[in-house]
Amino acid sequence: MKKNIQKTQGENAIGGNLCHSKMLALIPLCFAPAVLAADNNTKPSGSAVTLEPITVTHKLPISESLNTTEIDDKKIRTKQAAVSDTAKLLEDTPGVSLYGSGGVSSLPVIHGLNDDRVKINVNGMTITSACANHMNPPLSYIDRSNIGKITVMSGVTPVSMGGDSIGGTISVESLDPVFAEPGKDILIDGSASSFYRSNGDAFGGSIAAGIANQNVRLDYTGSHTESMNYNDANGDNVQSSSYRNQNHAASLSFKTDDHLVVIKGGQQHVPYQNFPNARMDLTNNDSIFGNITHKGKFDWGLLDSNFYFESTQHSMNIGEDKHNRYLNAAGGGSFAPPNDYMPMESRGRNLGYKIQAEIPFTERDTFKIGNEFHSNRINDFWPAVHNNTSIPASQPANARAAYWMMAPENFINLNNAERDRVGFFGEWEAKWSPEWKSLLGLRYDHTNTDTGAVQPYNPRLLGGAAAAGAGFSLNAANAFNARDHERNTDTFDVTALAQYKPNDLSDYELGYARKNRAPNLYERYTWGARKMDMAMNGAFGDGNGYIGNMDLTEETAHTVSFTAAFHEPKNSLWEVKATPYFTYVNNFIDADRCSGSTNAASGCDAGNQTATQRFVYLKYANHDARLWGMDVSGRADLFSDKTYGDFSTHTAMSYVRGERMDGGDLYHMMPFNMKLSLDHKREGWDSAVEMQFVDSKDDVQAIRNETTTPSYILVNARTGYEWKMLRLDVGLDNVLDKQYYQPLGGSYLGDRYGMNPTTTPDVTPPWGRNVAGMGRSAFVGLTVKY
Repeated sequence: MKKNIQKTQGENAIGGNLCHSKMLALIPLCFAPAVLAADNNTKPSGSAVTLEPITVTHKLPISESLNTTEIDDKKIRTKQAAVSDTAKLLEDTPGVSLYGSGGVSSLPVIHGLNDDRVKINVNGMTITSACANHMNPPLSYIDRSNIGKITVMSGVTPVSMGGDSIGGTISVESLDPVFAEPGKDILIDGSASSFYRSNGDAFGGSIAAGIANQNVRLDYTGSHTESMNYNDANGDNVQSSSYRNQNHAASLSFKTDDHLVVIKGGQQHVPYQNFPNARMDLTNNDSIFGNITHKGKFDWGLLDSNFYFESTQHSMNIGEDKHNRYLNAAGGGSFAPPNDYMPMESRGRNLGYKIQAEIPFTERDTFKIGNEFHSNRINDFWPAVHNNTSIPASQPANARAAYWMMAPENFINLNNAERDRVGFFGEWEAKWSPEWKSLLGLRYDHTNTDTGAVQPYNPRLLGGAAAAGAGFSLNAANAFNARDHERNTDTFDVTALAQYKPNDLSDYELGYARKNRAPNLYERYTWGARKMDMAMNGAFGDGNGYIGNMDLTEETAHTVSFTAAFHEPKNSLWEVKATPYFTYVNNFIDADRCSGSTNAASGCDAGNQTATQRFVYLKYANHDARLWGMDVSGRADLFSDKTYGDFSTHTAMSYVRGERMDGGDLYHMMPFNMKLSLDHKREGWDSAVEMQFVDSKDDVQAIRNETTTPSYILVNARTGYEWKMLRLDVGLDNVLDKQYYQPLGGSYLGDRYGMNPTTTPDVTPPWGRNVAGMGRSAFVGLTVKY
């Protein structure tokens, strides 16, 4: 099956270091008059001529599935002004939900399986979060203005789309390069866009520029987004929700009749991103990447290859909104910790490649074989707040304890931890008849993990017994260092799909998958056993503390899904699709209450086992689990008239339930939710009124003391007008200004100093508060293309 992979370049951009002022939002307004005037005037002789782009065709790299949803650049453009978080572009996809996080760092969930369990490719790159709190997930590395297409595969995912995941797959791609027609002049194109949102005073913009002849193209893209704290519907400020994000990227593309090579490079700078559901905030994130992609056509078939490198420098600390409540809970005195609070640093590196060949064997059979490698390195250390090794014995015990709590040496959380995975796969696609098609895949992955020796802040017990649990922390480090850290995991994935199309009205698909995921570095190797140490390692937004487990084994998920799709065959007036699914996971990586300690610095005491209305301390552990649910989506044309335009509606609804086999619910299961939209199109106008229904979250995990959330209904409205090279978008989110709490938004920690979850209640965040959703917000966006 052939598919056009080249689209007009310049409609989106991957971000950049633009000016730190709202003047950026006015860029398109400056361009617009000149562009419109140029369009209306006759071009003088010898001036540049706008050329039609030339496209290159390439066989679709993945087999189409009824459970594959594609979000193209046209759909993305309608949402660019309303969101800054790339992950929020997935909100209308059946089966997909989002863990709340920072302003550009939501974590996608497919059928209840979250974060690292979902395979995410960004322009072919596999990026692992280099943060103990997963503040820099893969989708945060590409701005939504630079995306040309998002492909979401829920349910059964082909093995060629990646291993080391048990959920679905999300593939994000930038716009493909466009070249000038053969024999024509140079093609110059690009775009500029800006947006403003009233709630949070959010603004930003993006630019893109490209120049090409018929064989070579050069592109630059840049973007800037920022926001202050937003307000909920009660008018209360949701603290620690502000952010600023900047991106740059450049690409050089080469094309012949049968080959396409794209060389990309770029950088991201996030000077700050605060997190309302985390005890820490991001105070700086700098990353660079390089990426080379080749698509080639040979006599024997197609060859796709991708090589990439990514490096991240990541910093965290207690943000301003949180340490405004700091009351020197350590006991005061001249030796209390200075105002450095809790600096944390991590350095991450991702390096890898993927080579894949697609070989048509007969009219019926097509084979796909490939090899993939991904290497991840993380150094995670927490700098000492001072290095003074002397303290007068006359100081009070509480002052001495505070003085040595985060000093005098660096705390080593992960010491050059490494996770290398190599995989081999093969797939067989067969078209047995016009009605029947099948896909069978087998994959093998070998994953090796290791890490170096660790140390606490006070490795020589300076300060003696008053060192606030320094001896306990040193014992934990020594116990960790005494063990062999290397772990090797061998896994086999199997996927099988059968598609049946008995007539033009209906399609059916039955799939089975056996998928695996090895533990990540934080799940396996975090070792800090003090309350504060555990509280600094938590990527779930629940406010609890976590410790790793070197004895974790891989997750193995068995998934069965069935899809029935029906549509009106003559004029495509309506369509409906339903997908029930069931997943059984052997050795699901969940958590247990930690136990066995009587030290005052540890949270793993007897009280931790029975606590119900407070934050707790947990250790990663394997447990068998099951998840099941259903996705339903539909679309229908309602009315069409030359004068009034075209009216239609579409809907998506999802439900998932997750349970541990030894009893109890899984964490953060999205309750029943549905979106219903009334859409209107007329000439250049594109409008919609949307209602979102979310049921109450009552099935919560007792182990984490997860809180419930009430049901709610939101109404959103938007309209956009596109005329030639200009597009204007305006809208109003949460029209009725409804107060609500997203079921996966997490615990509200944004207004308190929260290093220690269970002490100093007048300073640390209280348990039981959910992060409030955003109140009413108007937005406007403008895009100019040339």
